[in-house]
Amino acid sequence: MPTATFSRVNGLAALDWTLLAAYGAVVIGIGAWANRRQKSAEDYTLGGRRMAWWAVGVSLIATSFSSAALIGGTGFGFQRGMSYLSLQMGDLLAIAGACVLFIPFFSRLRLTTAYEYLERRFGVVARCVASALFIAQTVLRAGILVYGPALALSVILGWDVEVAIVVTGAAAVVYSATGGLAAVVWTDLIQFTVVVVGVTASVLLLGGDVPGGLGAVLERASAEGHLRVVEPGYALGTPFNALGALVAYGTLAFSIAATNQQAVQRYLSCKDGRAATKAALLGWGIGFVAVALTLFLGACLSVWVESAGDAGAAVAAAVEQNGGDAALPAFIVQRLPAGLSGLLVAAIFSASMSSMDSAIHSMSTATLVDFVRRFSRRPRSDAQDLRLARLLTVVFGVVATVAGVVAAAEDSLLLDLLIRWLGYFAGPLLGLFLLAALSRRANEKGALVGVAVAGAGVIFAANFEWPAWCGHHPLWLAPLSCAVTCVVGRLASACFPPPTAEQLDGLTWWTRPPHSHPRVRGSRRARSRPHPPHG
Repeated sequence: MPTATFSRVNGLAALDWTLLAAYGAVVIGIGAWANRRQKSAEDYTLGGRRMAWWAVGVSLIATSFSSAALIGGTGFGFQRGMSYLSLQMGDLLAIAGACVLFIPFFSRLRLTTAYEYLERRFGVVARCVASALFIAQTVLRAGILVYGPALALSVILGWDVEVAIVVTGAAAVVYSATGGLAAVVWTDLIQFTVVVVGVTASVLLLGGDVPGGLGAVLERASAEGHLRVVEPGYALGTPFNALGALVAYGTLAFSIAATNQQAVQRYLSCKDGRAATKAALLGWGIGFVAVALTLFLGACLSVWVESAGDAGAAVAAAVEQNGGDAALPAFIVQRLPAGLSGLLVAAIFSASMSSMDSAIHSMSTATLVDFVRRFSRRPRSDAQDLRLARLLTVVFGVVATVAGVVAAAEDSLLLDLLIRWLGYFAGPLLGLFLLAALSRRANEKGALVGVAVAGAGVIFAANFEWPAWCGHHPLWLAPLSCAVTCVVGRLASACFPPPTAEQLDGLTWWTRPPHSHPRVRGSRRARSRPHPPHG
């Protein structure tokens, strides 16, 4: 069986560098093209609200399908099999909830950030708190997105991880700051295609290495339990059974799909709510295939190492020494031929930048709209906002790069680290939005009390590693903190004056405009007539 030459361990072949250079040129070209089309801050932040829904759908999954999903997914599949795929049940439930409950509100109100809705429903403090929570959550996530490809580069090229983090972060910042959301969406489309092609080619290659082909790989992986998707039982110590996937992970996914500016900004870039709903559902379908591919690659690698001679032994040793996240980088170094190595390295960069560009762009948009523009004492021109948005993109790119160095110090699988960090913020954020949309009695002060109590509980749990010590997976913090936010927020609201009619008119599930009368939906009379409660 052919293996990589020794010179490949500390560098790529000329063909690989050529492919990487071509990929970089295409990305820069898209940024320059998008930059010429920008005439206003709305063009920069929302693509002028004219993005194609199918491109937005691919961008939605490319945003969440990060380097943590590519490298971490392969590592997870190598060590634990396909059980992570069960979480897609929670993703589907979350997308359905967002499409029914939140996307119609956001599209109809013509928002720029999700948190503008909270100001209309509650007040400016709720808006600022939610936006700040989103920014804090996204900084942590962006750090992991930078760390993922840096880990691969350190293995493939022999670079220090910190150097690789700086290089990766700088690459994402350049075209994100230049091209705005339009550049982000279209480069996401190309980047995601590179990922799928690279992973598929790798699966076919390793299948050809094993006697009996891919069929033998499947048979052995199945016999070892690596192809089992849903673990039996309802244990709370794992999210990979039906209960954990639908409730624990489903809450986290619902928070991301419905309240995270990265997703909401893409919904709002579509021309209307119907197009945004189609984009969200398309994103889930493509994401299911992509996650399955990476997990399958990892499961196949676990079989391949047993019959791949020295190359397989080297990959197994790398995993033994550095954990499952080293499986894909080691496989690239030890087995892939010139050309395919470059494609996989480009795929790793792609997966990272397609998520990091969205993260830093959405943080800059939230800061500009929810803080700078909201509290500016003087009217701001589009030119001022456009310049500041680009500057903020650079600033958050630098912050994310620093967070990547911090993430590198964590001794944990990338996917485990990602869902744990996201879970700290997901519950209170989702609870705040659910109170706004589903309760006519909830008010700003009561809702913020709920967020404060839940947030204090999350901080306590993080410091004392609860609920892990009582046999529960840390992901259960998301539904627990969401429930605390909703219950405490609703009870505390009874201690304060009820919301005004203006804060309810068209802004809750019960007072939304009737869908059966689209022609009069915009009229003052139609908006003032409450929609009867359902159920």
